[in-house]
Amino acid sequence: MQLNGWCGKILFVDLSNHRLSERETMAYAADYLGGRGLVTRLYWESVAARTGAFDPENHLIFMTGPLGATGAQGASRFVVAGKSPMLLPEGFCVGNLGGHFGPYLKRAGFDGLVVSGASEKPVYLLIRDGRVEILDGSGLWGRGVYATAERLQAEHGNTVRYVTTGPAGENLCRTANLMTDNEGSGTGGFGAVMGSKKLKAICVLGSGKPGIARPERLRELSKEAVYLNQREPMALPFPPEQVSRAGKASCHQCGLDCLLRNTLVTASGKSMIRKCQAMFVYFPWVMNRAGESSETAVEATGICNDYSICSMEMYNIIQWLDTCHRAGCDIIEQTGLDMTELGTLPFFEKLAHMIAYREGFGDVLAEGLLRAGETRGESASRYFANEVSGVGDGATYSAREYPVSGLLYAFEPRQPIAMLHEVSRLVGFWVMHQGNPDTSPVSSEVFRAAASRFWGHLAAWDMTRPDGKAQAAVRIMDRTLVKDSLMLCDSAWPLMVSWNTADHVGDPGLESRLFSAVTGIDMDEAGLNRFGERIFNLQRAIQLREGRRPKTDDTLAAFNFTDPVQTVFMNPEVIVPGLGDEVVSRKGAVLDREAYESMRDEFYALRGWDMASGCQKRTTLEELGLGDAANELALIGGDGCVRE
Repeated sequence: MQLNGWCGKILFVDLSNHRLSERETMAYAADYLGGRGLVTRLYWESVAARTGAFDPENHLIFMTGPLGATGAQGASRFVVAGKSPMLLPEGFCVGNLGGHFGPYLKRAGFDGLVVSGASEKPVYLLIRDGRVEILDGSGLWGRGVYATAERLQAEHGNTVRYVTTGPAGENLCRTANLMTDNEGSGTGGFGAVMGSKKLKAICVLGSGKPGIARPERLRELSKEAVYLNQREPMALPFPPEQVSRAGKASCHQCGLDCLLRNTLVTASGKSMIRKCQAMFVYFPWVMNRAGESSETAVEATGICNDYSICSMEMYNIIQWLDTCHRAGCDIIEQTGLDMTELGTLPFFEKLAHMIAYREGFGDVLAEGLLRAGETRGESASRYFANEVSGVGDGATYSAREYPVSGLLYAFEPRQPIAMLHEVSRLVGFWVMHQGNPDTSPVSSEVFRAAASRFWGHLAAWDMTRPDGKAQAAVRIMDRTLVKDSLMLCDSAWPLMVSWNTADHVGDPGLESRLFSAVTGIDMDEAGLNRFGERIFNLQRAIQLREGRRPKTDDTLAAFNFTDPVQTVFMNPEVIVPGLGDEVVSRKGAVLDREAYESMRDEFYALRGWDMASGCQKRTTLEELGLGDAANELALIGGDGCVRE
């Protein structure tokens, strides 16, 4: 039978004994689609709760989705999962990367790759049209990401696609990223997991293509997605005479308008790809230093990428050091850094080198900022920004910005950035409209219509009250997990609003129609969301198995209930729509604890969980096909057990 969308095979590589094997994709995809769904299931089956992030028994799981390499717009991403060394404590985590590697892994004949064990010496994998080799990586070890790419291209041709890590990964820096071609990066510390396995890189070359059930329909839907997505690019914050945009830096087969993926040109003539948060890792300090060029800010991004240091973590580290310095904290003397040079390129270069090579105080920072706070005591950790509470967290987003954000934060193993984007992007487009209606079509009326349609509750749009937020959280979570399983890009999906339709409201059923066109499996929005519900419940089971306490840990850091919101990304005055054309400000607000707990209880009920304990019910898990998870959780006993 013709298999459409999927390649049909998952590759397994055990580096301890160089053993290769394969499994059939559809044994998993029928219930978990691809991407995040498959990595969650494979992790559940493969990684024991007691396994450490740097143990050979940890599995590094790479997975594509059924839409990748088909021409479906914005479907070029892939995910990686495993036990994360960046989390405190270590636990299940997922990273999400773009570029060309994911589609080319499919073109090489595999939907995914699972790496276990550890090599005694550096190696890299070469996957070429179904053939797999484990090659000597000694000549790559010690090189930065860019030098590694050059060496791989010289050896295997300019069309080779790769995922790799730099010196930070080799030296087991807990914040080390994975990096791909086209400047794709994924957080979670998985670069360090690669380093622990002595796996320097994975290269793919492929000429195959997955089958497409309804190619004409797919072309129609792809054109529709491009049309709905078309909009004016966001203005860059850099002075154009210092740094300017030269064009888009699109991922594989993607014609969508990215908000923040650009090819930039600097005044000195350098051309580089920069995207999203990483573009601004050093930006505030560069801009606050008189006479410093914006070129320093974008150069700093490249330094992080070359070493494979997480730019979100780096931002938090610099913010912490700056705050400690201003407060006169003696921690600065231990660093060996000259804080008067903050904002210059030499300062950033020295700090990054210290961390990547674990030199001096860099050895402390390489353990991750939260662990640095533990080892240096309260006198140091008191200067953390409030939002520094886990992987990817920073002052850019907060669990207390909008009522629904608290629920999104509480149940994810890391900062739920794609889920937060679904809220903040809609608010941001509305804020733009308030400033100048010509810059965005998202009026208060459009905002309310889009929020109600996508979040499933008439009161979901009201960012001043808890009403409807539990339902909104369920919809946002399920849709995001599906999106990360189909591997649709967060920069565009979901298409909640459009510049180009009469009512300016997007279509939440477009993803299901794309899936149906590619695979030939007829599916609607509710059907796809059912996959998201299954994946979410299995993720919950993993967290409980690894020590999470239901209800007790389903909360937020105390500051969210006590410290007022002062500013928000894309919304400095923290304004939200009120009734009619009323504009309401949440500036100075906190997350009400009683309201949060009420939203949480409603969330439990919507999930079919036990409201008193926050435990999953056996009947709910069995209805989702997760009877094995129910059985295993029942053996844990205490707060980790399921309710019969």
